[in-house]
Amino acid sequence: MKVAVLIANMGGPDSLEAVEPFLYELFNDPDIIDLPLPELIRKPLVRYLAKKRAPKSKQIYEKIGGKTPLLEITENQAKALQSALNDNSDTEFSVYPAMRYWHPSFKEVWQRVMDANFERIVVLSLYPFYSSTTTGSIKNETNRLAEKYSLSEDRLLFIDRYGSHPLFISAIKEQILEKIGNPRPDDPVHLLFSAHSIPMRRINNGDPYFEEIKRAVNLLQKQLPEDKISIHLSFQSKISPVEWLSPATSEKIMQLGLQGVKKLFVYPLGFVADNSETVYEIGIFYRDLARRKGIKDFVRIEALNARPSFIEALKQIVVERIAEKW
Repeated sequence: MKVAVLIANMGGPDSLEAVEPFLYELFNDPDIIDLPLPELIRKPLVRYLAKKRAPKSKQIYEKIGGKTPLLEITENQAKALQSALNDNSDTEFSVYPAMRYWHPSFKEVWQRVMDANFERIVVLSLYPFYSSTTTGSIKNETNRLAEKYSLSEDRLLFIDRYGSHPLFISAIKEQILEKIGNPRPDDPVHLLFSAHSIPMRRINNGDPYFEEIKRAVNLLQKQLPEDKISIHLSFQSKISPVEWLSPATSEKIMQLGLQGVKKLFVYPLGFVADNSETVYEIGIFYRDLARRKGIKDFVRIEALNARPSFIEALKQIVVERIAEKW
């Protein structure tokens, strides 16, 4: 059996010139900005928002090499996952990176897969925790394309979450302990899980994201030495004035500084590939804030990227879900 696996992420600009059109694609998604406006009004508004935001975003990308690292990382994840899935398997797997808002676009990759006549298609969201703003958007796009190409439901598998999977939790634990080392019980380190925030309105309307985040943190707390590591949770990347999940990462860092914390490790929970929000927002912006607030030693822990234990987790998730459906 030939199976195509699309590993889907948001994407990001591959040059400074791509920043504004990327923002336009992002803001134009009604799952991101769900303004109930007619198309004639919505599109000019989205174009305005992208144009207004672009200069600030370009400054950020200039500081991290002029482009997002996410595409290259996702390509490496795809190669590693394809190799892992095909190891001692009777099924022939082909794994493709597919980006929701930039190249290679989800639509482009879907067309390639359709042209290749795969017997089965798996869409694996690279957002481990389900939210209507992320995986929900990918799922909606998947459903639109499946209908357009008359793809029957029995040929399609959509994997929409895995944030509590034992191997996923184990990969994060392994990475954290590798970075932190073996702290002394009389000198516990502080570990801050910084997850992407979403509007509280989404949570109040039934979005499971916050509950899934809390469940993962609880599982990690049980696996990390609690007598040596003090764990905190916060939320980053708020982009509008409405109420979002709290506490904000900036507020939590200021609070920890006031409490006398001198060394802080920050883990990007829910980000499985480094991008501007991990490399710049955590690694530069929050680092500088922490130092101003008296936290002398600030350590950004990388996203899982193509870490072997993470690739093994993705392999097992795909294999298990395929076994359940087919």
